[in-house]
Amino acid sequence: MESLTGTRRKIYYYLMKQNGPVPLRRIQRELDLSSPSLVLYHLKKLEENGLVKETTEGYVVTKVILADYIKVFNVLVPRSAFLVSFLIASLALLWIINLINPYVVSLFASVVIAIPTGIFIVDVVKKYNEIRV
Repeated sequence: MESLTGTRRKIYYYLMKQNGPVPLRRIQRELDLSSPSLVLYHLKKLEENGLVKETTEGYVVTKVILADYIKVFNVLVPRSAFLVSFLIASLALLWIINLINPYVVSLFASVVIAIPTGIFIVDVVKKYNEIRV
């Protein structure tokens, strides 16, 4: 199977976000692609790889290859976003507790939580940029 890059990736991610079949011309229009034949070429390649199929109403995704993503209300969310949310909430709570009763251990805990939080924020931003259409 060929890797998903460029226009093919854009089309695949776009179809992933849709609720149902999408006609070829709508894909072209919404992704601002130059011609229907360009869209058709990439759709046929995706179809050859078993990732999409053509129905009477348009094209739909048949195989999900985004293991690191979860679809929530038609939005692709990186799995690590949930961990980032937890870490940000933990860090905020720790800082609030630190204001009330500051100890050296609180500073240490802040650093320990801040480092993975920063790492995961970078990961989430990177993954959102990968699927941006």
